[in-house]
Amino acid sequence: MQSLLYLLATLAILVTVHEFGHFWVARRCGVKVLKFSIGFGRPLWSRFGKDGTEYIVAAIPLGGYVKMLDEREGEVADAELDKAFNRKPLGSRVAIVAAGPIANLLFAVFAYWFIFVMGIPGIRSLIDDVTPNSPAATAQIMPGDEIIAINGNKTPTWSSVYRELSKRAQSGGPANITVNTGGIIIERTMDIPKVDLSTPISSSIFEQIGLSPIRVELIPVVATVVKGGAAANARLLDGDLIVAVDGQAIEYWNQFVDVVQKSANKPLNVTVKRGSKSEVLIMTPNEKGKIGVMVDAKQTSIPSQLKAKEQYGWGQAIVRACYETWSFSSSTIKSLVGMLTGSVSSKNIGGPITIAQFAGDSADRGLISFISFLAMISISLGILNLLPIPVLDGGHLALYFVEWIRGAPLSEQVQVQGQKIGVIVLLMLMFLAFFNDLTRLFG
Repeated sequence: MQSLLYLLATLAILVTVHEFGHFWVARRCGVKVLKFSIGFGRPLWSRFGKDGTEYIVAAIPLGGYVKMLDEREGEVADAELDKAFNRKPLGSRVAIVAAGPIANLLFAVFAYWFIFVMGIPGIRSLIDDVTPNSPAATAQIMPGDEIIAINGNKTPTWSSVYRELSKRAQSGGPANITVNTGGIIIERTMDIPKVDLSTPISSSIFEQIGLSPIRVELIPVVATVVKGGAAANARLLDGDLIVAVDGQAIEYWNQFVDVVQKSANKPLNVTVKRGSKSEVLIMTPNEKGKIGVMVDAKQTSIPSQLKAKEQYGWGQAIVRACYETWSFSSSTIKSLVGMLTGSVSSKNIGGPITIAQFAGDSADRGLISFISFLAMISISLGILNLLPIPVLDGGHLALYFVEWIRGAPLSEQVQVQGQKIGVIVLLMLMFLAFFNDLTRLFG
């Protein structure tokens, strides 16, 4: 239920931003706006503003629309012909249609700016271990060093180190690593291997360069149990405290992970504390040594000496926000291209269920996490709306491009047929998204 509420909040914010972009530019271009609706279907609330626009909140929250005065959709009085959308010059129509996706991208810039000004809390970028003969070892980086910058960008936390390394790993090559080693600031050069789009960077980049971040010993409390996994089949529940495995006491989460990873296809007797009672559950890790469970990190207090925050001044935060928006936009476009070429799986496409789960999880981690999630979804919404699919903003912009080339718009019949094709494509994408959602949910 909580995830559903966060999904509704996410959609309400991002749809309002998108439609307000269309609305604001339409008004500036002299177009009369008849309706501004958040959601589709039966109105739950509506009122007319002094500007003559009807503002609506509708029952189905999966989108919204701005209805403008247009001769193609009804009769227009002679006195208002100059306010009709279809009578406006090509440049104005392009600006109005493009304003929605642009508003989503600008919202992401603002969201990232807010995040960097407020500061992103995390764990100090202290190195626990370095793998022999790895790129990190070759660069003479040592255990106990603290990575304070990569290519001139500050990295006070491990999340910022991950972000900078991930950017460099997209193309591969040398990176300038600034480390604090025993109070002495030293510049190192590390060769970062190129990571393919089909490879999940988050699970491989530190391993590939041979760095082990300093570990906070987490209390072994379960946060999430993946449906269809060994843990779920054994009826492990969220909130369970792992006490022992095969009689061996478990104090920290990493101990539990180590035992599970070394026990592929081997039944384990896992003792858990559930409330005031203890139970023994039998679960068998799969061939990869996984049982489908995540730790509840919120149950562990991070030592003050390991806490850090990535924070910038107002001006520098704008630069960082623009860069983050550009970087995530580029990654989104590359992923879309990868899906078309087959190098990225279409299973990565998620629908409302996936968005709801991520919205709930991000909100649980705090305001900064939720705003970061909003920024990423806003960018995705803006990019997807720019795809040249009829009925999307990008489809309209494609038609305007053809009109600019030809000197005249395509016939009404061609545009109608294009709309039908666009609806079919969108329905197929929606079906795929729902299918992926249900597959993740029920295995």
